Amino acid sequence: MSSAVENITVVSSDGDEFKMSVAAAMQSEQLKQMLTDDSISIDKVPMENVSTEILVKVIEYCQKHADHEAAAKANGGGTSDSEAEELNKWDAEFMKVDVEDKLFHILMAANYLEIKGLFDLACQTVADLIKGKTPKQIRKIFNLKNDFTPEEQERLRRQHNCSFD
Repeated sequence: MSSAVENITVVSSDGDEFKMSVAAAMQSEQLKQMLTDDSISIDKVPMENVSTEILVKVIEYCQKHADHEAAAKANGGGTSDSEAEELNKWDAEFMKVDVEDKLFHILMAANYLEIKGLFDLACQTVADLIKGKTPKQIRKIFNLKNDFTPEEQERLRRQHNCSFD
């Protein structure tokens, strides 16, 4: 890839095109591989599994983290505690999204694009949502139907000393 290229164009599954800085794209192992493979000519990168709404969020995350990494390099390779705390606060705010409509789609996009930081953040968000909750509360959070029969529930209660309420 030519070092003069500063942006790439990514195309959502909806057909919308977005410019993404190369630094932001390097947050994705999948895009990084494409960008560093000289045998691949990149004009537009289709994101067939990522909708426009989710791609906008993914680009926002990648750009924020690329900017943070660039600032760390400019400061001699490290970040201060306050800068790290600021990024953690930004990440927490970034993940305040609708569970059904966005969280799982962000998780799937992070997995598809191999963005480890975003994938880990989304997984941690899911874990935080269910921590300390009863099965009934978890079903409500994720809008899940309890499809166990009463007999199955009783068998599982005995086997695992658990409750479905």
